[in-house]
Amino acid sequence: MDSEDMAPAEPRVRTGLLPWYLAMAALAAAFIACYVFFVRTRLGQWIDDAALLGGQAFLAADATRKPALAFLDHMPAFSAVLSGSVLLWALVRRRDFLRPVVAGLGILGASGTTQLLKHVVLERPDLNISGATVNSFPSGHTTFAAAAMMSIFLVSPAARRPLVALGGWSYAAVAGASTLVLGWHRPSDVVAAYLVVAFWTLLAGLFLHHLHGPAAPGGPSGTGGSDGSGTAERILAWCAWAGTLAFTAGLVVALLLPHPRITEVSDPDLLVFLGSGLALILGSAFLAGHLVLRMFSRYGAPIRFNPDLGMK
Repeated sequence: MDSEDMAPAEPRVRTGLLPWYLAMAALAAAFIACYVFFVRTRLGQWIDDAALLGGQAFLAADATRKPALAFLDHMPAFSAVLSGSVLLWALVRRRDFLRPVVAGLGILGASGTTQLLKHVVLERPDLNISGATVNSFPSGHTTFAAAAMMSIFLVSPAARRPLVALGGWSYAAVAGASTLVLGWHRPSDVVAAYLVVAFWTLLAGLFLHHLHGPAAPGGPSGTGGSDGSGTAERILAWCAWAGTLAFTAGLVVALLLPHPRITEVSDPDLLVFLGSGLALILGSAFLAGHLVLRMFSRYGAPIRFNPDLGMK
């Protein structure tokens, strides 16, 4: 009797895990494609550096650089304090030990992966495009900003995840765009950072799913709730669609424009390449955010319920 009751549950768990593995494989494939094209090929390096030169040409004024520099100067400390405060609140107030630990390990995993890839595993060949041949792929600043926000996402109640996802990935998008404005990173460095963070967020979700099992349809893991959360989810979905169009258009335009010697690109073309670079950054941020939210909405592990404290 018991074995018959339990039999249907195991296939359901396995079925629920497959989308996680597929999504993570897609993120890994996108990361490899981004690295191979933008770092290992001459055309990809050219497009990346043209966007960087466009930022230096049109965003080098103090009126633009000072806000970006002020934001990035304070961003690591602000991200760490905000994330740490939320994780501590989840640990103490809600007596939820597992999720804060998993979220904290996610920050360490994403940041460590970026540093390992950038300084040990990956190389940037000198293809006579740029004088800066030291590998900067992926961006460490962007990784930390996005990972800190995703740690908050992991410990947030399910009904508030859309709001947290929208705010968190908007914050990460500003961080990534700021590194381009200051000339610290090329667009592909930022895109790669988003892919690393999205991968680690799904890995954390997969781990929690393994522990808690699949969510029941209409159960507590869904994102249905307040009107504000529903609006945030729709806004993030709209941003993802707009980001897809912007990302695609930016890449197509960058491929179709002429590619002379990098020092001979005209100012109008530099402006277009700058716009293409920003489109790649902003588009990839919201695409990653929408993917993560949809995975947790449809396949996320249920948050356990404590009758004394409410939803955990």
